[in-house]
This record gives sequence, structure tokens and C-alpha cells, in this order.
Amino acid sequence: MSITDRQRLKLLRTLETVIGPEDASTLMDHLPPVTWANVATIDHVSVVGDQTTKALRGEMQVLSTQLRSEMHTLSTELRGELNELRVELQSEIAGQVARLEVAIERGFRRQILALGTLGTAWFAIATTILQLAK
Repeated sequence: MSITDRQRLKLLRTLETVIGPEDASTLMDHLPPVTWANVATIDHVSVVGDQTTKALRGEMQVLSTQLRSEMHTLSTELRGELNELRVELQSEIAGQVARLEVAIERGFRRQILALGTLGTAWFAIATTILQLAK
């Protein structure tokens, strides 16, 4: 049964006449503002604390599992993307190397043609000089 504010005030007035205003005020200050059934005990607080701790640990475990799963997924995706980039890069490098080889080969052919032409020209000049010298 809950006590109303009116009943509390009546009790305070009665206590003031019996034990005096100061002691009555001290006694009333030590009474809970609600019924004793609503007052939490150390056991209640301990049980709630234990339940809260268990719930938090469970939530932390779930979050930890989710985080590890997401990290694994991201790691797998990253490895796949890195492999794709590696293949693309190797393909690009191979293409560049092939184009470079073609360019080098063309350069060598031009040099060989130029040296051959130069050699032929020197030969013709030398032959002409020899014939003129006779």
C-alpha cells in the first residue's frame, strides 16, 4: 500500500509534536519517498549488474564476430582486386615491352640500312678514286 503525500505530512506533524521538529525532520529524511517495495536492494542492483554485464558481453561477442566477418570479406575483396590489378599491369607491361621491342627492331633495321648505304657509298667513292688514280 502506498503512502500519499497527505499521509506523509500528517505523520510529520504528529512526529513534530511528539519528538520535536528537528528530530521529526531527520526521521522523515531517512524514509524513502516511495514504498519499501520500490526500493532496490544491493541484491537487486547486483542481479541487474550481472544481467547487464552478460548482455553487454553477448553484444560485444556478436559485434566482434560481425567485425571479423566484415574484415575477412574486405580482405578477400581486396586480394581479388589486387590480383586483377596485377594481371592488368602485367598485361600492360607486356604490351609496352612488345611495342618497345618493335621500335628497337625498326631502329636497328634503319641503322643497318644506313650503314649499308654508307658502306656502299664509301665503296663507290673508293672505287671511283682508284679508277681515277690509274
